Amino acid sequence: MSMAEANLVFYGVRGSYPVPRRDTSKYGGNTASILIEKENKVVILDAGTGIIRIGNYLKENKPHIKKIDLFLTHLHSDHIQGLPFFDPVFDEEFEITIYSDNNKDKKISFPDTVYTLFAQPLSPISKKGIKAVFNFISLDTKKPRTISIGEDFDIDYIKENDHPLSGVLVYRISVGGKQVVYATDVESPGGFEGKYLEFIRGADILIHDSQYFEADYFSPENPKKGFGHSTVSMAAANAVKCGVKKLFLFHYSPEYSDRDVEKMLVEARKTFKNTFLSEELKKISLRR
Repeated sequence: MSMAEANLVFYGVRGSYPVPRRDTSKYGGNTASILIEKENKVVILDAGTGIIRIGNYLKENKPHIKKIDLFLTHLHSDHIQGLPFFDPVFDEEFEITIYSDNNKDKKISFPDTVYTLFAQPLSPISKKGIKAVFNFISLDTKKPRTISIGEDFDIDYIKENDHPLSGVLVYRISVGGKQVVYATDVESPGGFEGKYLEFIRGADILIHDSQYFEADYFSPENPKKGFGHSTVSMAAANAVKCGVKKLFLFHYSPEYSDRDVEKMLVEARKTFKNTFLSEELKKISLRR
């Protein structure tokens, strides 16, 4: 790895659907998307509505970067809905490599799922409107391998199957001498065990789904158990169990206000002191 500084920036931190409300403006209302950059390489995690602003940032501030590696955790709409509005898609100078695993039922392939976003009746753009080169890489979850992006990034992955109906990929990104684990849309009432615990263990940063408070998760009227998302207490317990250095809460329920999210932070810190809130445009330095 070269010595130039790497940074992680949150661009979308919400779950399920975007919420452009006044009471969500502090931490952000866009759906999941994260940028990690180091020198001339960029890696993007998920393509929710947050990716739209990433596209604007790259074209305005990094005009020399023409190759983008986009890692999708899964193909639910809130994790891919920003792609038809991602500016590099419409620039023939760009090459965008998109990684995911194939849908479990194979009825519609991962590339076809992405192209559907651009097709009638969902969009007037069509395949012809895509000017960038798209590369699709289906990740083998039975025999995982490390994906290297130049000399700057090594990315490992593991399949977690509790998110309905096709599970999610959890990523571990090695960059700048740091280890970042991105574990959104996971549900682990008993905490991570076995291979998942080992995959996450000792990470410098754990970005963990924390969609619900316990009260909503176990609500007698409208329980969220089985929806494929964690509570804030699950996230904090996993941070302790996996021995990570920092925990960032992520994928907040769209029903929660900024004040609710801040209450999550207070709750999490009772279990894991080094907890922080994912916040749109917040830059995290990944120094050695």
